[in-house]
Amino acid sequence: MATLVTGSSGFLGQFLVSHLKSLYPNETIVGCALNTPTGANFHNEIVDLTDKTHVLEIVQRIRPQKVFHLAGIAKVSKEISFESYFFQNTLTTQYLLDALASLDSPVDFFLASSVHIYGNQTSTVNERSEAKPEGSYGFTKYLAEETLKSFTQKNSKIRGVVGRLYSCIGPNQPAGFVTSDVCKKIKELKKAGGKTLEVGPTDSYRRFTDARDVIKTFPILLNSTPQSRFEIFNIAPSKETQVGAMIDLILKIEGIEAQIISQATHSNSFKGLKIDTSKMEKYIPQSSFRPLELTLKDILDSTEC
Repeated sequence: MATLVTGSSGFLGQFLVSHLKSLYPNETIVGCALNTPTGANFHNEIVDLTDKTHVLEIVQRIRPQKVFHLAGIAKVSKEISFESYFFQNTLTTQYLLDALASLDSPVDFFLASSVHIYGNQTSTVNERSEAKPEGSYGFTKYLAEETLKSFTQKNSKIRGVVGRLYSCIGPNQPAGFVTSDVCKKIKELKKAGGKTLEVGPTDSYRRFTDARDVIKTFPILLNSTPQSRFEIFNIAPSKETQVGAMIDLILKIEGIEAQIISQATHSNSFKGLKIDTSKMEKYIPQSSFRPLELTLKDILDSTEC
């Protein structure tokens, strides 16, 4: 059996490939990315998923029976064009599904999506709640979900599971995300002996989820509903944490005090969501997610300054 992981060189992808190799030692795990993952010891295909012809060639050669589609733009920013988000988040999903539909065997397809498809709704949302994305990132993720849903309705060989993720963090996360950026700033502040920390807005809240925990839910959820053609799951721990409280915790871990200066930014307007994860919890207990403090310690240990 062959399993294909797109975005295998990315933040989540490298954790997932490692987990799948330990979970299924006798199966073929193939990565698919624009570049080779650092220190990769598995088969990785260099492919541009926006190249429809190349995607078809790769899929027909590998003939995967499981696909974990993680590729795309994960950073939320108004500075990134809609066109870039659409090509990387939506069109890649379309091309991948087109290629899989050409096979004569069943395929189980997991799509890594985002709670950003709900927008800034104030009431508690579950998987049946209306999608109200407020930016290009959330909208193109929603379009990717709808593309998968449409394929499962038209093609009986493709079964789809969507995981709506909430603020994944962890060691070696690239710059451009609130936790990795703040950890680097605080490490630099400590090294320089500074007393002032300038950050973005601190009043929004998140359910910070360790990437090493969240990727373990993907194969479980994909295998848990084999009789269903299409399922959606909100994936997150139960605890909500305000960004300001997260910053205070990092300062405490590093053993320093600093005056926090919060500056408004228009790059990301997402304030936070109250989400219902009871559907996920039928298969994934909350104990599967490690405490935020442990994740932050690991991020700090992996942060260079």
